[in-house]
Amino acid sequence: GRGAEGSGSPLSDKSAPVQDAPGVPALPMPDSLKQTFDFHSQFNVDVLASPAMPAPARSALRVNLLQEELNELKEAIASNDLVEVADALADIQYVLSGTALEFGMGACYKELVDEVHRSNMSKAAKTEQEAQETVEHYRNKDGTEAYYERQPDGTFNIYRRSDKKTLKSVRYSRADIRSIVNRHGGPC
Repeated sequence: GRGAEGSGSPLSDKSAPVQDAPGVPALPMPDSLKQTFDFHSQFNVDVLASPAMPAPARSALRVNLLQEELNELKEAIASNDLVEVADALADIQYVLSGTALEFGMGACYKELVDEVHRSNMSKAAKTEQEAQETVEHYRNKDGTEAYYERQPDGTFNIYRRSDKKTLKSVRYSRADIRSIVNRHGGPC
C-alpha cells in the first residue's frame, strides 16, 4: 500500500546516471529505477551490481511485496476506487523497480523491457495470409477459435474468440532475455 516502498513514476525514456553505490557503476536508469535506487540507498537495501539471485529470504520478500500490491490493486478494482487503483499501480511499479535492483538488473532493465516489447509486438501478423495461417494454427493445435482484425498500420491482430485474448502470430519471435542477462554478467 502507500509507503510499501513509496511511489514511483512509470518507466520512461528519461534516464539519470546512478552513482554512489559500492560496486555499482554509474549507469543510466529509467526514472522509476533511479527513484527506487535512491530509496534503497537511503534505507540500506541491497542493490546488486550484476544479475544474480539474492538470498532466498530476500527473494521471498520481493515476491511477497509484489503480491501485497497486486492484492491491493484487486481490492481497489473491486471497490471501484480509482484513486486506490492509481496508488496500487504506482506502488507496483516502485516495488517492481526495487525487485529489479535487488536482482542486479538495474543496468540492463531498460534493455530487458525493450526486448520484451519487441517480442510482444511480433505477436501481430504482418500480412493477412500470416493472420489466416495463425487462426488455422490455433484451430488445428487445440481447437481454439480465433479471428483477426486489420490495424491502422496494416498489421493484423489475432484474438481468441472466447475472451479476446491476444494470440501470438505463427511468426512470433520469443524475447531473448538470456543473452541480455549474460551480457551484463549474469550466471546464465
